[in-house]
Amino acid sequence: MFMFSSWVLEKLEAVKHEQNLIIEDSLRLLPDADGSVHRFANENGFTVIVASTNLVFRELFEKAILSKETEKLLIIDRAPARRRSHASLTKAPPPFYPDLLTRTSGTARIKIMLRQFLIEKTGDPNWPLESNDPRFARLISGSIEGVLKAHASLRVAHPTRFTDRDFKTIVAYSALGVPEAAFKRPEAKSYWRICLFGYPALAELDSLAPEIARSIRDEIRIAPAPFSWFADSSPDPIIRAFYLSTILAQHVDHWKLLLTSIDSDLKPFSDIDVSIIREAAPELISIDPIRANQDLQEVEASLTKEGLKLILLDQLKIFTQGRFADVIEKERYSILIRSLSLLAALDNLLSDTPQNEFLEKVNDMLFSEQQNKKELFIEQRASPVWENLKAAYRLTKIIRDIRIVLNDAIKNLKVKPTSELSFEWFRHLWNEQKVNRLEYYLSALERLVFNVDFLPRSPNDLPAAFLAASNRIRERVNWLRDDTLNSLAIINTHYQGMIAANYKSWITSGSSEIRLTSQFLRRCVKPNWDPQTEKATVFVFDGMRYDIWEELVRPIFEDRMEIIREYSASSLLPSETHISRKAIFAGTFPDSFSTRSGEDALLKEVMRSEFGYKGDVEVVAPDGMGTGETVRYRAGNIDFFIFELCDKELHKIPIKTLPDGRCVSGRPLAFIYQQHIKNIIDTEVMAIIRGLTPDTKVFVVADHGFSAIGRERIRIENTWLNDPYDCFYLNAWLKQSLSDVNAPRKIRDNVLEFPVADLRMPDSEEVYDRSTNRSWSKKFASIIFPRTGFALSRPKANFNPDAYSHGGISIQEMLVPMLVMRVKTPEEGLLVISPLTGKMDLIEGEEAEFRTAVQLTQSHKNQEVRVEAQAVYQEKEDTVSLPNQVQYISSGGGEIIYRFIPDASDASDEERKVGIMERTIKISINYREGQRMIRKARAMKFSIRLNSEKIVRRVPAHLGKILGLTPRSMK
Repeated sequence: MFMFSSWVLEKLEAVKHEQNLIIEDSLRLLPDADGSVHRFANENGFTVIVASTNLVFRELFEKAILSKETEKLLIIDRAPARRRSHASLTKAPPPFYPDLLTRTSGTARIKIMLRQFLIEKTGDPNWPLESNDPRFARLISGSIEGVLKAHASLRVAHPTRFTDRDFKTIVAYSALGVPEAAFKRPEAKSYWRICLFGYPALAELDSLAPEIARSIRDEIRIAPAPFSWFADSSPDPIIRAFYLSTILAQHVDHWKLLLTSIDSDLKPFSDIDVSIIREAAPELISIDPIRANQDLQEVEASLTKEGLKLILLDQLKIFTQGRFADVIEKERYSILIRSLSLLAALDNLLSDTPQNEFLEKVNDMLFSEQQNKKELFIEQRASPVWENLKAAYRLTKIIRDIRIVLNDAIKNLKVKPTSELSFEWFRHLWNEQKVNRLEYYLSALERLVFNVDFLPRSPNDLPAAFLAASNRIRERVNWLRDDTLNSLAIINTHYQGMIAANYKSWITSGSSEIRLTSQFLRRCVKPNWDPQTEKATVFVFDGMRYDIWEELVRPIFEDRMEIIREYSASSLLPSETHISRKAIFAGTFPDSFSTRSGEDALLKEVMRSEFGYKGDVEVVAPDGMGTGETVRYRAGNIDFFIFELCDKELHKIPIKTLPDGRCVSGRPLAFIYQQHIKNIIDTEVMAIIRGLTPDTKVFVVADHGFSAIGRERIRIENTWLNDPYDCFYLNAWLKQSLSDVNAPRKIRDNVLEFPVADLRMPDSEEVYDRSTNRSWSKKFASIIFPRTGFALSRPKANFNPDAYSHGGISIQEMLVPMLVMRVKTPEEGLLVISPLTGKMDLIEGEEAEFRTAVQLTQSHKNQEVRVEAQAVYQEKEDTVSLPNQVQYISSGGGEIIYRFIPDASDASDEERKVGIMERTIKISINYREGQRMIRKARAMKFSIRLNSEKIVRRVPAHLGKILGLTPRSMK
């Protein structure tokens, strides 16, 4: 209807100087969601009133004239012409405004008539008055371009003729979607459009233009099957038979027998040549993929539980000998069939005896970048269940592969003495072998398996075998989680032994094998940055362990930066924020600085001693809200950004016991990562990265990670402590060593003890006692840490550890990222994604369209890259996901386009009050560059003008015709 709206706007532009404008739209040709007229009104100072009954008109009119903001009025009168000419006691009267008419010039009264539009567009004055008949107008307005095309064909065949039959022929063939066939014999492609897509319009034409409909049906009768069936039979069973035949013929040769066994009513429509099916299905999809998708959905919904059992279990036997792989490979149309087959594959993948040959085949089909995949219609059919199953399969496959590495490492540890273990061995296992991802992947897999749509329909409507498979999957995921956590505990037990043997030497000798957080400025920043000539930026991420860095942060950094060097790095012990993070800014160990000093003061001293910088360390306010950001500092050419991405979010998360006996975190890792941390990274962190100039040196470090707290209690005596609050779940500061206090053997066997001097921790601390109003000195002899699986219990305190914390000795807490990077020029890398474009100011109900161009950089023009696009438009914490898209980008580039109608129903009361709701559209692309997955994102803010004049019901629907409609704001 864009053409029609443009025609109306041309007329409005000519009279925009008028004080009042009246549009009579008795045929309702202006779409409800079209924002062009409202945009014209906004730009020219008009207040819009849309009404079809007098009650509504009067309420809105009175409200408008009383408002000080109203300067000019634009009335859209949508009352049907028949209601205006024939008054009725049973129908609401049309708008009545003689008072307004007296103040409105004749040129400012625009009567929208379809016949006039057609005359002006075609230059043909012979369009009949029937063009304005509501019955014909409905068909014409739904296919304007087709009508104009059919009329052009008439003029080619007959330059002057325009009979009533010609008119009806134009309307009929345009409504059927084949305007090119209006004045000649239909081709095969036209038959497809008429029979399989135009059948609703054909039924309407039986009463509106019976002679035209009759001739079309006569043509259909002499066509081959399945077209000939449409002439005299209901289209529904024919459509169902055609698409069900299309699905079955992919998998079995005896599909005709199977079709009639599934639904005996389809037997009369089973005699279709298989060659026609194979040729027709792609043709139909190319004609109208939306209608094809709807028809396939109806076919899938018609399959009963017994029908699915007959197809998938009795005939295709998808649970036997890896047959699920064949079905997934051959299925090109049915999401239902393919999803249930993937469920069977996932069930097998998690079993004790997985059929690896077939599972690898499934993995290749799901995740390989095959060129022909983009041509499959099933890849274009959106299905949350399929995406969930696919994600679960991918996670399970990755977890299985990593567990093989983990199990081999455990076997190695059993025969390897502690003296031969090194930090680099653990780091290689944890990072290079991707073991660090296991907890996150398991959490994400559990969320998928237990909390999202995992079956394509209700379990009651599926054969029992699929519900049984779903239950087995959940049981195996539970086992997989418990077994994996036990394996990680074994790794941590040996890691603690390595730390006990080596940590003191790292501190005293300045080991080249490892850099501690206290050495970050001296051993990472200083060798890689010239403070006189280079700009530098430091990102300090509090609590960011390695899986967060690898999964969420690193891809964004690598998109815009190249890695110069990545160091083996560790948190200090205890892995606490006030120790390890402050040591980053102090550049030394805690026995050499006060942990109570501000980070800016500590940084000023180390900048002077290490870099010769004599200026001040400036505290800088963030440009935006600073969400997730603790503080930022500037010292000459270097900026420091501190983000608490993870630290606060991981505290105070309780352990809860589910009805089935499972003990789980109150908030899963996957939820925290995806909903909280990822949001801050994509928004606040990205905002900083986008502002970095090329060649800026970028340094990344974390102060510590976090790990699950053990549930086995170790009781600490009050006499061992200066203060009960010196005992935490993962460490305790003792005033005497365990041997000096004669601690029980059970305690000594289940903790690791370090003299404070060995950790370079202070041996005393001055504290203030409010009860006595005096300061006193604490003396520390040693610090103890619980072994894996244990936690320390404070004297006379409730033992109820959170799910996660830090401050102990574990590979999750101590291994931290420490990197040197350089900001690339925009053209470096594989792909360039342009800024988003689209309308920034929409009208409620109007379709939004946002697009971004994606191009290969010049040095990669000869490649083809598979790109998966994701989009969300968000408000605060609520995020609405839009369907994912897959494109293959080659030398010609591509464009990611998202169209959707923003949901105005989630507008807040405040937004309704001001009449505008603001949202942010964020489009991201993921693609593989070498061995890495790269993610690039673009965001754009837009607003939706909430239409205060928009008519919505305030009464029950059955009273609407009598009482009329009123704006939501006036309820």
